[in-house]
Amino acid sequence: MTQVDPVLERTRKHVKEIRDFWYHLMVYVFVNALMIAIDRSGGANDGFLGLDFAYFIIIGWGIGVAGHAISVFYGEHKVQTLYAQQQDREGGR
Repeated sequence: MTQVDPVLERTRKHVKEIRDFWYHLMVYVFVNALMIAIDRSGGANDGFLGLDFAYFIIIGWGIGVAGHAISVFYGEHKVQTLYAQQQDREGGR
């Protein structure tokens, strides 16, 4: 039975999270470009509060994409930083 390296597994997981984020971002850009094109083909003044329907979706989904980016790119870094700090504290006892 082969032993699995935990560092390699964490690295694979992080690479998958990064790849999933880029896929999410590409889908966001493509779908929203399509929605803007559809929205622009409609008549004028068909929006709510002066905005067309696509912009509400773009803003909401954009917040989700930003959260995804923070969790992927900042989240792992923060975990590693806190882990190193904890190791330093425990090593200093």
